[in-house]
Amino acid sequence: MLSFTRGRVIATAVGTAALLFAAQGTAAAAPVRANTEGGYVQWNADPYDGIPGDSFRACDTTADGWGIEARLDVNRNGTTDQQVSTRGHDAPYCTGWVYADLAEGTPIALWAVTVRGSEEKPQGGLLWSHA
Repeated sequence: MLSFTRGRVIATAVGTAALLFAAQGTAAAAPVRANTEGGYVQWNADPYDGIPGDSFRACDTTADGWGIEARLDVNRNGTTDQQVSTRGHDAPYCTGWVYADLAEGTPIALWAVTVRGSEEKPQGGLLWSHA
């Protein structure tokens, strides 16, 4: 049976509080990605390593005649609010980062779609995040 002294309980509480307060700083997270056939899209919620926050891009990794389109749905209401595409570029190719300028905490959905001309394959990857 474990026996906790008053000193151990206080030390544990102080240590836990110190960890909680230390973890309150802003965490820099790398962009997240959603894959689709032939490439991927990335979302970057907060500034990271020279990449602006609230930004997204599309990357085509396969030289197959198809491109990749990133479709941003702000507030997750089923509407494409912004998009960027690798159409017209030879793979491998990534678009520049597109800045969305969203209020902190705004929910987003980012679709990764494989496209060619007016054709598109069923929407591949999807990621949900926040600004």
